[in-house]
Amino acid sequence: MARRMDRRVQRTRKLLRESMMALILEEGYDAISIQDITDKANLGRATFYLHFKDKDELLRDVMGQFMFEFLDNVPQFSQHQWRLEDHKAVVKLFDFAAEHYDLYRILIMGSGGITASRQMHQTIAENIKACIQKEIEELGAEPVIPPDFIANYFAGSLLATIYWWLDQDLPYSVEEMADMFQKINKLDRDALMGLGGPAEKQKDEAEKRKKKKQSKDRKHSKKGNKETDEAVEGEESEPPSDQE
Repeated sequence: MARRMDRRVQRTRKLLRESMMALILEEGYDAISIQDITDKANLGRATFYLHFKDKDELLRDVMGQFMFEFLDNVPQFSQHQWRLEDHKAVVKLFDFAAEHYDLYRILIMGSGGITASRQMHQTIAENIKACIQKEIEELGAEPVIPPDFIANYFAGSLLATIYWWLDQDLPYSVEEMADMFQKINKLDRDALMGLGGPAEKQKDEAEKRKKKKQSKDRKHSKKGNKETDEAVEGEESEPPSDQE
């Protein structure tokens, strides 16, 4: 009996979620009411209030389901997104975003989009923060700024990149987006974590080039001095001419 009730609850919630998404795409979040949602789902208002207190809570449930599916379909994101070492996983991330273009449209429509977007940002930031904490414990990383800041920065970077890509009607392929996103994040990641990232490597390489140049200059200088000394010695050892 309990199992049958669980299925009924799941079915009712699914109907409400699907009705809300369809209405948002048709009219926008701010324009729809709970009555509109229940009418679309062919349910009573009383049924709605058995599950949700208002439409904001229903929207959070919609986004919660989306994030659950997102993390389930992109396991690399939930475990090692911070490292971005698996190119196929990053490709899958952008592929998932493209497949859920309708949800993106919901995110940019009215005040509901702000609620949903904040929830996504928070969920992603929490996952990245967990990855950062793991690196601190396992690798002895010493972040140069607080992990909270780093996690929120990269979560915002990911969402902003996805929003921009979808808003521009996917001007780049999924593969190209994954490649560019991977590259730009690797530029900062290790440096922020105090693990000797690209910025530090570039500095070291610059120092090596500088030392190499100085060494070469010294060699040229010594060679020039030697040639000058030999020339002077040659002049001093030349026999006097007959004219003298």
